[in-house]
Amino acid sequence: MSHPAFLIQSPNPLDGLLRKRALLSISACLALLLIPAALTADEYSKKQHYSVRMFSYGTLTIDARIGDLEIDGWDNPRVSIEAEKVVRAGSARDAAKLYGKVEVRLRGRDRNISLTTVYPPRRLWRPFRDESKLSVNFTIKMPYDANLALKCVDGDVTVSGITGTEILKINYGDVEVDVPNVYKLRLFQAHSWLGYVQSDLHGMPEDGTGFGKSVSLSNSHGSQVIIVNVRMGGVFVYGEQD
Repeated sequence: MSHPAFLIQSPNPLDGLLRKRALLSISACLALLLIPAALTADEYSKKQHYSVRMFSYGTLTIDARIGDLEIDGWDNPRVSIEAEKVVRAGSARDAAKLYGKVEVRLRGRDRNISLTTVYPPRRLWRPFRDESKLSVNFTIKMPYDANLALKCVDGDVTVSGITGTEILKINYGDVEVDVPNVYKLRLFQAHSWLGYVQSDLHGMPEDGTGFGKSVSLSNSHGSQVIIVNVRMGGVFVYGEQD
C-alpha cells in the first residue's frame, strides 16, 4: 500500500526578516504609547494674585497638595499671595484646559484666613490621573507677627521673618525655617521620619541623617513656638542669635 507523500518546504529567510521587522515596528509603537505623558509634555504656567486684610496675631491656615511654598513676614496688615499654576501638556491649547482643574480658594479675613488648593475628585481606577500634570507654587507675604499652620503633600517650603507660632507638616519635601530671634524661641521641634535635620543655631543637638531624626530647643523665657514634621525630606533651621 502506498502512502501519501508529505512535502516539507524550507523556510524562506525573507519571510523571517519581514516578521522581525513587523515585530520591531509593533514594539516601537507600544513603547511610545507606554511613555508617560508627563515625560513627553512641556511645562506651562499661569499666575494669579490674591490679597485680603489680616491682623497681627491672626492665623493663616494653608492646605496645599503639590507645589513649593515661599512665605515671608512683612509689616503690612494684609496677606498677599501669588499662585503659580504649573501644568504639563503637549501644547498651550491643552494647557489652557488643565488650569481650571485645580482651584485656589482664599477664605476669611482679619483673624482667621484659609488658603486651599482643590484638585479634581479621585477615581478608584485612576486616582492620580490629572494630579501628575498639575502643581501650584505659592509666594506669600503675611504679617510678621501672625501665626502659620501649614500642610503640604509634596513640595519644598521656605518660611522666613515670622515671629508667631509656626506649625508645619510636610509629607514629601524639604523645609527651610529662618528664626528671626533665637532667644525669643520658647519651643522649637523638628522631626524627619526619613531624611535629615540640620541647624546652625547654637545649643541645638548635632545634625543627623537617616530614620527618625529630630532636634529640639526649649526656653521658658521665650514666646515663639515652631514645630516642623516631615515624613520624607529634610529640615534646615537657621537664624539671628544677637
